[in-house]
Amino acid sequence: MAKVQDAPSLEEDAEERRLIDRSAAGDQEAFRQLVLRHHRLVINVAFRALGELALAEDVAQDVFIKVYKALPGYRHDKPFKHWLHRVAANAVTDALRRRRPIVSLDGMEQPPASRDADPQDIATRHDLQRAVRHAIASLPSHYRDTIALQAFGELSYDEIAKTLDIPLGTVMSRLNGAKKLLRERLGSLAHDEEEANTA
Repeated sequence: MAKVQDAPSLEEDAEERRLIDRSAAGDQEAFRQLVLRHHRLVINVAFRALGELALAEDVAQDVFIKVYKALPGYRHDKPFKHWLHRVAANAVTDALRRRRPIVSLDGMEQPPASRDADPQDIATRHDLQRAVRHAIASLPSHYRDTIALQAFGELSYDEIAKTLDIPLGTVMSRLNGAKKLLRERLGSLAHDEEEANTA
């Protein structure tokens, strides 16, 4: 049964390699096919990070422009999807630095406020979300890239290790370091939010 499932994957991998090679050689149609295959993934990563579809689409466009320019140097020894995640995470980080972030760290849309919701609670939550995104964008690059892949790309530790081409232990170390810095930088805000939730 596993062999039946693996066969299409091998065919898809071979087709993707052909599309990458043809795109790197300047074949516009091959690149269009490559974009169609991965557009949703890039939009999802960007939307989770930015919370606005228009901004996510702008970032996706930037990502695919960068990918197109960099394809001639792409090596097949690393899965294309991992390389694309890294390009997307870098583009999201750049966008976060340029724009004021507006949604929660997990990128999920906030449920509609009930009629009983306190406007002050909503404003406080939005302030915390903005602060978290700003704090992530201001982390040292090795921490920022690692936590962005986890928070916005929703990659596992193993996927992050493959994407960044670093050992699994380094991923864990960087995530711990990033979270420690975020706790230090956001300590009072997070504490205020906890108190507001328990009040």
